[in-house]
Amino acid sequence: MTTREQERIAALHEYGLLDLPAGDELEAVVRVAALVAGVPNATLNLIDENRQCQLTSFGFEGGISARADSMCAVHFEEGEFIHRADARADPIFKINPWVTGALGYVRNYASVPLITPRGYALGSLCVFDDKPGELTDDQVARLKDLGLVVLALFERRRQARVNGDLAAELGAKNSQLERAQADRAATIAELRRSNSELEQFAAVVSHDLAAPLSVVNGYLEVLGENYAADSQAVHFIGAAGRAVGRMSALITALLSYARAGHAPCRFEPAGLGELVELALADLAARLAGAEITIADDLPELTCDPTLIRQLLQNLIGNSLKYRHPDRPCRITVDAHHDGAEWVVSVADNGLGIPADQRDRVFEMFTQVDPSARGGHGIGLSTCRRIIDRHGGRITAGETTGGGTTVVFTLPAAVRVAGRR
Repeated sequence: MTTREQERIAALHEYGLLDLPAGDELEAVVRVAALVAGVPNATLNLIDENRQCQLTSFGFEGGISARADSMCAVHFEEGEFIHRADARADPIFKINPWVTGALGYVRNYASVPLITPRGYALGSLCVFDDKPGELTDDQVARLKDLGLVVLALFERRRQARVNGDLAAELGAKNSQLERAQADRAATIAELRRSNSELEQFAAVVSHDLAAPLSVVNGYLEVLGENYAADSQAVHFIGAAGRAVGRMSALITALLSYARAGHAPCRFEPAGLGELVELALADLAARLAGAEITIADDLPELTCDPTLIRQLLQNLIGNSLKYRHPDRPCRITVDAHHDGAEWVVSVADNGLGIPADQRDRVFEMFTQVDPSARGGHGIGLSTCRRIIDRHGGRITAGETTGGGTTVVFTLPAAVRVAGRR
């Protein structure tokens, strides 16, 4: 079976008509078709991969026959109206069992193909007589009109089924929403409690986890000195040291995330240019080979300087971490006023972020390429948390020519508050 035929069969089944009652409206259309053509017989044929199913018929008892025996299956996919004044004169039809007498004695034969709006042939509206005959242009036009009516009824039935499914789905979702709303108050209370516990957890992490890691790292250094001549020991000790370093960095990132969301947010005037310079000072050891361009007219913002400095350090640090190996690293920091907010951008020419990942990268623990083990997936989540507390937005896009441009907004006027 060809791909096109598979698609056609799928379209046929989508209408849900096979092996089901036709209904009064379709039966009426078939009766009118016979009347319009001036013949005693009419049928509505649906054709699947193996069968011709006469959904409803007039003038004779319809049924199911093999597709190979069908007259309508010969030309229905061509999408053209077919008329034969005497089917015995057609070299294809004259040997058909509906003509020879095996299934019938069709002579005057006409078929209106039923083509969906997407171009798939479902079957035909067929009229016939056991005597030769002609059709006028007006009869042909009215039969084609009836074919359109049949398709409209098919579509209405399909849409009714779709609407029924949607209504059932909507009812289920409404029930879920009601349950969710009932749980909301309890969830808010639980979140408040867990936020308080998170602050306490941050303090515990900073002491009870970070301090022992420092001890472990110290012992590893001693072991490294004592077993410097043992290459296998040096390898194992080095691997353990790197694991300790990664764990320490993860703890630091988690602490930054917790503090960004729960430390008091103190708004005050701060120059964006000065905050960029402070962030670069924090990153001085990693700036080698990078070209940093800072716009001359960066504004003064009303913000929490500590959090915005942390935000800038994360964004510039990511640009340094994910620089492109085939070109010098270039980073540009710029800002402009747009209505009631400042729009700040940090653009680089690095590896970039795939389009389908640009929303996800702001989620906790999301990494574009986890196998690269370039970070913990917390930095951009922390950035979004900081911007949320300032009432702004943050997005990631593509730099012209390749790379990543992160844009965040800050309200031009912020109502100072100790906590959001």
